[in-house]
Amino acid sequence: MITLSVNDVSQFSYDNQVVSVAVKFRSKDLVYLEILNPEEVMRLPPENTTIFLFWQWQTTLWKQQAVIQRIDQSPTLLIIATTQGDPVGVENRRNRRYRLRIPVYIPQGTFKLKKIATETEDISIDGLRCLVPTPIREGSAITLLLELPGRAVKISGTVLRCRPTPASNIFDMAVRLSPEGHDYQWLRHYLDTQS
Repeated sequence: MITLSVNDVSQFSYDNQVVSVAVKFRSKDLVYLEILNPEEVMRLPPENTTIFLFWQWQTTLWKQQAVIQRIDQSPTLLIIATTQGDPVGVENRRNRRYRLRIPVYIPQGTFKLKKIATETEDISIDGLRCLVPTPIREGSAITLLLELPGRAVKISGTVLRCRPTPASNIFDMAVRLSPEGHDYQWLRHYLDTQS
């Protein structure tokens, strides 16, 4: 599970202002947050105020609820808060996601002669998600052959995530698509017709 750790930078909003904080100390449910922009903070939240901390880890924006216990003002502004519940990933998509089952082939090996056959679970102009029988390293470049109606397109991308699913020997893979080339424009046009 992803949690805020010492030296992580986070933010929360209060009274129409964004407060940037760094984690100085952390125990199981208690977190000490140093305010990084004290000169910009006009008004601090009072004790027992519920806040939502936001932070980025890899490609995901995370959110966790916390309740302010007290504010220590010496030698630096420090908020002591109790976290509540588990952090949750925040949907960070700019474009619509379509639940389309499009056949996908992923060339493998030195000469790309072997292909993994699968289909999309969902797709957007930014990326897609599919299930694969073997793990593919996160961060690796990948080529995808998508069988769109009437035309196959070849698109490159980067593996964002490839994690095991509850079903044995199946991995849930998310790929960010590279917005380049004629085939990418063809995919964009195809998705536009699905609205």
